[in-house]
Amino acid sequence: MARGWLLLLALIAGQGWAGDGGSDEPGSNTTVAGDAAGDESAWVGDYRIRDARGERELKLVRNGTRIEYRIDGEPIRVWRQTSDGVELRELYPADRRMVVYAPGDLRTLDKVPDWAQLSGLVDPALRARLDNAGNASAFDQPLARYRGADAQGKHVELDWLPASGLPARYCIGKPDGSRCSGGDVIRLQGLTQIPVQQAFTPFDGLLEIDHADLGDMEMDAFVHGLSHAEHPAH
Repeated sequence: MARGWLLLLALIAGQGWAGDGGSDEPGSNTTVAGDAAGDESAWVGDYRIRDARGERELKLVRNGTRIEYRIDGEPIRVWRQTSDGVELRELYPADRRMVVYAPGDLRTLDKVPDWAQLSGLVDPALRARLDNAGNASAFDQPLARYRGADAQGKHVELDWLPASGLPARYCIGKPDGSRCSGGDVIRLQGLTQIPVQQAFTPFDGLLEIDHADLGDMEMDAFVHGLSHAEHPAH
């Protein structure tokens, strides 16, 4: 369940949650670039990502208070800023179910996400380490090129879109190297900005299940399937 997105962020661009060294305080309401217009529109980025599971497609949908990840074969994941902190909802439209991790659940699990990285895919602390290597344009926006090394000394190349606060390209190389190896870890393939009502997956018609109640629902076929997926037989 929640494990998949943490693995994704940890592998592609640094730590994925505030409890493990993220740049923001847990649950902080960080405003990122591109959200100054408010919540009436949302950025929709179509990405190709590469991690331990191979190459996959990621659709990232984001405004100032909500972030949605869509990856084939995984639940749709939606993070929302609430008065109590960050909430996570995992949507299973085919099963007409959604599992809700309240802010307190994420704090108990020590999995409060770094909102800035969740929103922009790349750890802001990593971007701050890199040197500006020139400017260009892409996707009808200005583009800033950053080059340098991460904390482990690996070569990093990052092409960043400041207006939307999203990466256009990110790759890493070997320690003390001067070029990337193995292809891009993140590559943006398409970027649009559309009304919020058209951007996010609706919750209508999905039965809400609190994560805290899963332990009392072991006989439920859907919950049993979740448990089996989380702990597959060896």
